[in-house]
Amino acid sequence: MTEAALTVVNLLIAAVCVSVGTAKAMAARNTPDTALKITSSVLLHAAVVYLLSAPALYRAVGAAVGLPSLPSLLVSVMILLCVGHAHLLTVLWHPRRRTPDALRRSVLAWVPFYSTAVAAMAGLFFAGDLSGPARPLSFATAYAHVPETLAFELVYLTALVVGIVATVRQCRGPDGVIALPERPELSNSLRLFALAVALDLVYVAGTATAVLAASRGQHRLDLLAGLGSVASSTSALVASWGLAKPALAARAAERRDYTALLPLWEALTGRPRRRGGWWNSRYALTDLVVEILDEIRVLHPWISGDVDAAVRAELHRAGQLSGGHTGGRPDPPRPSGPVDVSALTMAVALRQARRLREQCGHRAPKAAPRCAGPSVSAWDGVPAMRQRAHLVKVAGYLEDPLAVAAFGRLAPSIARYAGADAGSTQPGPSGR
Repeated sequence: MTEAALTVVNLLIAAVCVSVGTAKAMAARNTPDTALKITSSVLLHAAVVYLLSAPALYRAVGAAVGLPSLPSLLVSVMILLCVGHAHLLTVLWHPRRRTPDALRRSVLAWVPFYSTAVAAMAGLFFAGDLSGPARPLSFATAYAHVPETLAFELVYLTALVVGIVATVRQCRGPDGVIALPERPELSNSLRLFALAVALDLVYVAGTATAVLAASRGQHRLDLLAGLGSVASSTSALVASWGLAKPALAARAAERRDYTALLPLWEALTGRPRRRGGWWNSRYALTDLVVEILDEIRVLHPWISGDVDAAVRAELHRAGQLSGGHTGGRPDPPRPSGPVDVSALTMAVALRQARRLREQCGHRAPKAAPRCAGPSVSAWDGVPAMRQRAHLVKVAGYLEDPLAVAAFGRLAPSIARYAGADAGSTQPGPSGR
């Protein structure tokens, strides 16, 4: 009953690891992000650990190759490689080791260690007498009386301790991985990651105590090995969650920004748009941003310099700029926070340009001034990597009371430009 339950649980966790790891591998094909590729690899390695640790698959694999205990070697190697992946990630993330030369030196220093440990483990495993039955839940203690197997376990556990300590040390300190100055939002995920790696020390302590006792014929402490395995599984789950949190947060931000940008796209085009799919949110958002930027370029000839004056007048009225009231109309509601003048002005300018383009029959205007004001012109200086965030701010001001009031101020000039443009297209007395 216990083996059946563990098999089901391990298969479910393995399926999750395979799904997430495959998704990250597919995403890594379109990006040079090395950390994403390593994350994908460690998740796939973890999937192998859970698959081979499932008692039913453990026995099936051992019977298929004629070596009942071979999955124990494979699981141990995969766990050590998972720690090696975690170690490599912290080296890659470390502020003082991020240069190519420093990264290369760290990799060259540690690859021989992990390679030697794996080779020694394989040699000791095959040198021991493991002719007994498969022990998927108690291999370490059941064969602790075999000297080569005991040495195998000690080499494996020692290599784990070295890798875990080196990884956790990379995370600690004022200049450690957790203290990434340019990515403060990742600190919680990195703390979870470091905690997960440190939990493997509980696995090492429990397994080492049980194995050393079993090697002397005392099996009263075998339970510690089982408790250590629980700690190791918990470590893998916490590490996976820590690595997945930033990706999940990024996907949630993509869906949130997509929803926020839909009103801007619809305001620019005058057409409704079907929402993008949940799984391809990144590509749907990218397409939406590109289409919005294209629409802005199309509307650029209709943007005039009147917008800045109208927005400034409404900001004066709302008390956001120094100066008195402009009189006449009642004050719009005072904004609850600081106003992004550039985004507000861009929102008003796009509404004005869209209205003027409609009234001019989609012809380039002849009467409207072609020179946009300084706030709208500042759009050209927004870096490409910040355009999405800026567009989200612009979309947020479309229905803002300040934007509506400023757009109302522009109504006479819109009518004047449209009327002048329509008049300039009428034929003269001799026109045909």
